[in-house]
Amino acid sequence: MARLNDFLKKIDMSELNDYVEAHGTSFIYTKGDSIVQQGQRCLYIGVVKSGYFKYVALNSKGHEVVTGFSFEGDVVTDYVCAFLFNQPSPTSIIAGCDAEVVRVSVSEVRRYICERNPGFVADASSNLLLEAYRRYLDMLVKTPAERYRELVKRYPKVTQSLPIQEIASYLGISRRQLHRIREAESAADASECEDN
Repeated sequence: MARLNDFLKKIDMSELNDYVEAHGTSFIYTKGDSIVQQGQRCLYIGVVKSGYFKYVALNSKGHEVVTGFSFEGDVVTDYVCAFLFNQPSPTSIIAGCDAEVVRVSVSEVRRYICERNPGFVADASSNLLLEAYRRYLDMLVKTPAERYRELVKRYPKVTQSLPIQEIASYLGISRRQLHRIREAESAADASECEDN
């Protein structure tokens, strides 16, 4: 399956996934339920078995801004604040639809991983930093249309998997702007087909 979170392709998550599968408890979240609310400590690390989760923060106007996603097979947690620093989360992690997660406490996984694979933390952290830096640069130097095309290229089913409002928020644009970009992309694809 294509991964939206590029850093997950660069890290061997098998040991973490195996531990969560062997020691975790299955938990069902209904759409809108949260694993953690912004400002609280994230207590769990899990593997998404079905559905998806969105990471959201409130902007100065009180509107949700989507900062990321975890899909089926992905790890879901606040890695930086919960796993690394045991601090409150700057985002809420919310079920975007009914979802199942096998989860374990963050403290239990942290202890296990640090004992078994001390290099995991540095590897995961550096790859997450690279992805965050790439996204930061993309927001500064690429147009919304370019960011949309890259998103669809990396995750072709994104428009069928997620509500348009969540995609627009993730890209940092309005729903109307995303609609115009998608119309232009469709027109370009139709024109390309006619030329062939």
